[in-house]
Amino acid sequence: MKHVILGCGDVGRRIAQQLIHAGVKKRDISGYVNKTLSQTQALGIDAQSLDLDGHVADMTACENAQCYYTIAPQKHGLQDQRTRILIDALKAQAIRFKRLVLISTTGVYGDCSGELVTENSPINAQTERGQRRLDSESQWMSWGEQQNVDVLVLRVPGIYAHSRLPRSRIEKAVPVVKAAECGFTNRIHADDLAHACIQAMQLGVAGEVYNVSDGHPGKISEYLQAAAQVLALPKLPEISMSEAQSLLSTGMLSYLSESRKISNQKMLDHLQVRLRYPDFREGIKHG
Repeated sequence: MKHVILGCGDVGRRIAQQLIHAGVKKRDISGYVNKTLSQTQALGIDAQSLDLDGHVADMTACENAQCYYTIAPQKHGLQDQRTRILIDALKAQAIRFKRLVLISTTGVYGDCSGELVTENSPINAQTERGQRRLDSESQWMSWGEQQNVDVLVLRVPGIYAHSRLPRSRIEKAVPVVKAAECGFTNRIHADDLAHACIQAMQLGVAGEVYNVSDGHPGKISEYLQAAAQVLALPKLPEISMSEAQSLLSTGMLSYLSESRKISNQKMLDHLQVRLRYPDFREGIKHG
Protein backbone atom coordinates (compact mmCIF):
# COMPACT_ATOMS: atom_id res chain seq x y z
CA MET A 1 0.00 0.00 0.00
CA LYS A 2 1.28 3.46 -0.94
CA HIS A 3 1.08 6.32 1.53
CA VAL A 4 1.26 9.93 0.36
CA ILE A 5 1.55 12.97 2.60
CA LEU A 6 0.49 16.15 0.83
CA GLY A 7 2.15 18.87 2.85
CA CYS A 8 4.99 17.03 4.55
CA GLY A 9 5.83 19.75 7.05
CA ASP A 10 6.04 19.23 10.80
CA VAL A 11 2.82 17.24 11.21
CA GLY A 12 3.35 15.42 7.91
CA ARG A 13 6.83 14.28 8.95
CA ARG A 14 5.41 13.02 12.24
CA ILE A 15 2.86 10.99 10.26
CA ALA A 16 5.69 9.54 8.17
CA GLN A 17 7.75 8.69 11.24
CA GLN A 18 4.83 6.94 12.89
CA LEU A 19 4.06 4.98 9.73
CA ILE A 20 7.69 3.83 9.56
CA HIS A 21 7.64 2.90 13.25
CA ALA A 22 4.49 0.84 12.55
CA GLY A 23 6.36 -1.15 9.91
CA VAL A 24 5.57 0.67 6.65
CA LYS A 25 8.53 0.52 4.28
CA LYS A 26 10.12 3.89 3.57
CA ARG A 27 9.91 3.22 -0.16
CA ASP A 28 6.12 3.10 0.16
CA ILE A 29 5.85 6.63 1.56
CA SER A 30 5.96 9.83 -0.52
CA GLY A 31 5.99 13.31 0.94
CA TYR A 32 5.00 16.34 -1.14
CA VAL A 33 6.35 19.56 0.25
CA ASN A 34 7.13 23.13 -0.78
CA LYS A 35 9.85 24.56 1.46
CA THR A 36 11.29 21.73 3.57
CA LEU A 37 12.35 19.20 0.94
CA SER A 38 15.65 18.39 2.69
CA GLN A 39 13.88 17.58 5.96
CA THR A 40 11.54 15.21 4.14
CA GLN A 41 14.47 13.59 2.32
CA ALA A 42 16.21 13.11 5.67
CA LEU A 43 13.44 10.68 6.67
CA GLY A 44 14.55 8.37 3.87
CA ILE A 45 11.22 8.57 2.05
CA ASP A 46 10.43 9.72 -1.48
CA ALA A 47 10.40 13.54 -1.41
CA GLN A 48 8.47 15.46 -4.06
CA SER A 49 8.22 19.21 -4.60
CA LEU A 50 4.73 20.73 -4.57
CA ASP A 51 3.96 24.44 -4.96
CA LEU A 52 0.23 25.09 -4.84
CA ASP A 53 0.82 28.77 -5.41
CA GLY A 54 2.47 27.99 -8.73
CA HIS A 55 2.77 25.05 -11.13
CA VAL A 56 1.63 21.64 -9.90
CA ALA A 57 4.09 18.92 -10.85
CA ASP A 58 3.48 15.26 -11.69
CA MET A 59 1.15 13.67 -9.12
CA THR A 60 1.34 10.06 -10.30
CA ALA A 61 2.74 8.89 -6.94
CA CYS A 62 -0.71 9.64 -5.50
CA GLU A 63 -2.55 7.14 -7.72
CA ASN A 64 -4.51 4.69 -5.55
CA ALA A 65 -2.61 5.81 -2.44
CA GLN A 66 -3.74 6.54 1.07
CA CYS A 67 -3.31 10.32 1.17
CA TYR A 68 -3.03 12.73 4.06
CA TYR A 69 -3.73 16.38 3.19
CA THR A 70 -2.16 18.76 5.72
CA ILE A 71 -1.71 21.86 3.53
CA ALA A 72 -3.12 25.10 4.94
CA PRO A 73 -4.99 27.45 2.61
CA GLN A 74 -3.40 30.69 1.48
CA LYS A 75 -3.45 33.60 3.97
CA HIS A 76 -6.30 35.66 2.49
CA GLY A 77 -9.71 35.24 0.89
CA LEU A 78 -12.81 33.20 1.61
CA GLN A 79 -11.97 30.26 -0.66
CA ASP A 80 -9.10 27.79 -0.51
CA GLN A 81 -7.35 28.37 -3.83
CA ARG A 82 -4.63 25.82 -3.08
CA THR A 83 -7.13 23.00 -2.80
CA ARG A 84 -8.77 24.17 -6.01
CA ILE A 85 -5.43 24.17 -7.87
CA LEU A 86 -4.57 20.67 -6.64
CA ILE A 87 -7.98 19.19 -7.45
CA ASP A 88 -7.81 20.68 -10.94
CA ALA A 89 -4.38 19.07 -11.40
CA LEU A 90 -5.64 15.70 -10.17
CA LYS A 91 -8.53 15.84 -12.62
CA ALA A 92 -6.23 16.83 -15.48
CA GLN A 93 -3.85 13.96 -14.69
CA ALA A 94 -6.71 11.50 -14.01
CA ILE A 95 -5.33 10.73 -10.54
CA ARG A 96 -7.51 9.13 -7.87
CA PHE A 97 -6.60 8.40 -4.28
CA LYS A 98 -7.65 5.28 -2.42
CA ARG A 99 -8.59 7.39 0.62
CA LEU A 100 -8.02 10.96 1.79
CA VAL A 101 -7.73 12.22 5.36
CA LEU A 102 -8.07 16.01 5.43
CA ILE A 103 -6.90 18.24 8.27
CA SER A 104 -9.36 21.11 8.75
CA THR A 105 -10.02 23.35 11.75
CA THR A 106 -12.47 23.61 14.63
CA GLY A 107 -12.64 27.27 13.65
CA VAL A 108 -15.48 26.30 11.29
CA TYR A 109 -17.77 26.21 14.35
CA GLY A 110 -17.16 29.89 15.10
CA ASP A 111 -17.84 31.42 18.51
CA CYS A 112 -19.89 29.05 20.67
CA SER A 113 -19.80 31.14 23.87
CA GLY A 114 -17.87 28.45 25.70
CA GLU A 115 -20.43 25.73 25.02
CA LEU A 116 -19.55 22.10 24.30
CA VAL A 117 -19.05 21.43 20.58
CA THR A 118 -19.58 18.05 18.92
CA GLU A 119 -19.49 17.04 15.27
CA ASN A 120 -23.25 17.67 15.19
CA SER A 121 -22.92 21.29 16.30
CA PRO A 122 -23.89 23.92 13.70
CA ILE A 123 -21.24 25.33 11.38
CA ASN A 124 -20.76 29.07 11.80
CA ALA A 125 -17.33 30.08 10.50
CA GLN A 126 -16.92 33.75 11.42
CA THR A 127 -13.32 34.39 10.41
CA GLU A 128 -11.80 34.27 6.94
CA ARG A 129 -9.48 31.54 8.20
CA GLY A 130 -12.44 29.39 9.20
CA GLN A 131 -14.30 30.06 5.96
CA ARG A 132 -11.28 29.04 3.86
CA ARG A 133 -11.05 25.76 5.74
CA LEU A 134 -14.78 25.15 5.32
CA ASP A 135 -14.38 25.76 1.59
CA SER A 136 -11.54 23.21 1.56
CA GLU A 137 -13.76 20.63 3.25
CA SER A 138 -16.52 21.24 0.72
CA GLN A 139 -14.18 20.97 -2.27
CA TRP A 140 -12.63 17.69 -1.14
CA MET A 141 -15.97 16.15 -0.19
CA SER A 142 -17.41 17.04 -3.60
CA TRP A 143 -14.33 15.67 -5.38
CA GLY A 144 -14.55 12.46 -3.36
CA GLU A 145 -18.18 11.96 -4.35
CA GLN A 146 -17.41 12.63 -8.01
CA GLN A 147 -14.37 10.32 -8.07
CA ASN A 148 -15.73 7.65 -5.72
CA VAL A 149 -12.90 8.29 -3.26
CA ASP A 150 -13.34 8.05 0.51
CA VAL A 151 -12.78 11.45 2.14
CA LEU A 152 -12.66 11.99 5.92
CA VAL A 153 -12.32 15.32 7.70
CA LEU A 154 -10.44 15.93 10.94
CA ARG A 155 -11.33 19.26 12.56
CA VAL A 156 -8.33 20.31 14.58
CA PRO A 157 -7.74 23.15 17.09
CA GLY A 158 -4.36 24.64 18.04
CA ILE A 159 -1.48 22.25 17.34
CA TYR A 160 1.44 22.33 19.75
CA ALA A 161 4.64 20.54 20.75
CA HIS A 162 7.79 21.63 22.51
CA SER A 163 9.41 22.45 19.16
CA ARG A 164 6.37 24.53 18.19
CA LEU A 165 6.23 26.72 21.31
CA PRO A 166 5.98 30.47 20.49
CA ARG A 167 9.45 31.20 21.84
CA SER A 168 9.84 34.52 20.02
CA ARG A 169 6.51 35.82 21.32
CA ILE A 170 7.38 34.81 24.86
CA GLU A 171 10.91 36.24 24.66
CA LYS A 172 9.37 39.56 23.59
CA ALA A 173 7.09 39.41 26.64
CA VAL A 174 3.97 40.07 24.58
CA PRO A 175 1.16 40.38 27.16
CA VAL A 176 -1.61 37.83 27.60
CA VAL A 177 -5.20 38.51 28.51
CA LYS A 178 -6.13 37.55 32.06
CA ALA A 179 -7.51 34.01 32.22
CA ALA A 180 -10.76 35.20 33.81
CA GLU A 181 -11.48 37.32 30.72
CA CYS A 182 -10.44 34.74 28.10
CA GLY A 183 -12.74 32.36 26.29
CA PHE A 184 -12.03 28.64 26.07
CA THR A 185 -9.54 27.31 23.55
CA ASN A 186 -8.58 23.77 22.59
CA ARG A 187 -5.40 22.07 21.45
CA ILE A 188 -3.77 18.83 20.37
CA HIS A 189 -0.15 17.71 20.56
CA ALA A 190 1.38 17.27 17.10
CA ASP A 191 2.29 13.64 17.82
CA ASP A 192 -1.27 12.87 18.93
CA LEU A 193 -2.59 14.54 15.78
CA ALA A 194 -0.33 12.40 13.59
CA HIS A 195 -1.61 9.31 15.43
CA ALA A 196 -5.23 10.44 14.91
CA CYS A 197 -4.58 10.89 11.19
CA ILE A 198 -3.31 7.33 10.85
CA GLN A 199 -6.18 5.95 12.92
CA ALA A 200 -8.67 7.88 10.77
CA MET A 201 -7.12 6.42 7.63
CA GLN A 202 -7.58 2.91 8.98
CA LEU A 203 -10.84 3.17 10.91
CA GLY A 204 -12.63 6.33 9.79
CA VAL A 205 -15.90 6.21 7.87
CA ALA A 206 -16.03 7.90 4.47
CA GLY A 207 -17.80 11.24 4.54
CA GLU A 208 -17.55 11.55 8.32
CA VAL A 209 -16.13 14.44 10.36
CA TYR A 210 -14.10 13.90 13.54
CA ASN A 211 -13.07 16.53 16.08
CA VAL A 212 -9.46 15.95 17.12
CA SER A 213 -8.42 17.53 20.42
CA ASP A 214 -6.96 16.50 23.76
CA GLY A 215 -10.39 16.87 25.39
CA HIS A 216 -9.24 19.42 27.96
CA PRO A 217 -10.32 22.94 26.93
CA GLY A 218 -8.53 25.77 28.70
CA LYS A 219 -7.48 29.38 28.47
CA ILE A 220 -4.85 30.58 26.00
CA SER A 221 -3.20 32.62 28.75
CA GLU A 222 -2.72 29.47 30.86
CA TYR A 223 -1.05 27.74 27.93
CA LEU A 224 1.28 30.65 27.21
CA GLN A 225 2.25 31.06 30.86
CA ALA A 226 2.99 27.32 31.09
CA ALA A 227 5.09 27.58 27.92
CA ALA A 228 7.08 30.46 29.41
CA GLN A 229 7.79 28.35 32.48
CA VAL A 230 8.95 25.37 30.39
CA LEU A 231 11.24 27.67 28.41
CA ALA A 232 12.63 29.07 31.68
CA LEU A 233 11.51 32.56 30.70
CA PRO A 234 9.81 35.20 32.89
CA LYS A 235 6.08 35.06 33.44
CA LEU A 236 4.21 37.08 30.83
CA PRO A 237 2.49 40.34 31.79
CA GLU A 238 -1.29 40.06 32.01
CA ILE A 239 -3.72 42.66 30.70
CA SER A 240 -7.47 43.15 30.48
CA MET A 241 -9.45 42.40 27.34
CA SER A 242 -10.07 46.11 26.83
CA GLU A 243 -6.33 46.80 26.98
CA ALA A 244 -5.74 43.99 24.51
CA GLN A 245 -7.70 45.82 21.82
CA SER A 246 -4.85 48.27 21.36
CA LEU A 247 -1.88 46.07 22.32
CA LEU A 248 -2.36 42.71 20.61
CA SER A 249 -2.26 41.77 16.93
CA THR A 250 -5.37 41.47 14.79
CA GLY A 251 -4.73 37.75 14.47
CA MET A 252 -4.58 37.21 18.22
CA LEU A 253 -7.68 39.33 18.78
CA SER A 254 -9.50 37.22 16.20
CA TYR A 255 -8.41 34.11 18.07
CA LEU A 256 -9.59 35.55 21.38
CA SER A 257 -12.98 36.49 19.95
CA GLU A 258 -14.12 32.85 19.88
CA SER A 259 -14.78 30.48 22.77
CA ARG A 260 -15.73 26.81 22.57
CA LYS A 261 -15.10 23.48 24.30
CA ILE A 262 -14.39 20.74 21.76
CA SER A 263 -15.62 17.22 22.52
CA ASN A 264 -13.25 14.49 21.35
CA GLN A 265 -15.54 11.59 22.32
CA LYS A 266 -16.24 10.51 18.73
CA MET A 267 -12.50 10.43 18.03
CA LEU A 268 -11.86 8.29 21.10
CA ASP A 269 -14.75 5.91 20.44
CA HIS A 270 -14.71 5.55 16.65
CA LEU A 271 -11.02 6.04 15.82
CA GLN A 272 -9.74 4.35 18.99
CA VAL A 273 -7.18 7.11 19.48
CA ARG A 274 -5.12 6.77 22.64
CA LEU A 275 -3.72 10.14 23.54
CA ARG A 276 -0.12 10.35 24.64
CA TYR A 277 -0.60 13.90 25.91
CA PRO A 278 -4.13 14.61 27.20
CA ASP A 279 -2.72 17.48 29.31
CA PHE A 280 -0.78 20.27 27.56
CA ARG A 281 1.21 20.96 30.74
CA GLU A 282 2.98 17.65 30.15
CA GLY A 283 2.82 17.78 26.37
CA ILE A 284 4.71 21.07 26.05
CA LYS A 285 7.79 19.35 27.46
CA HIS A 286 7.96 16.91 24.54
CA GLY A 287 8.33 16.86 20.78
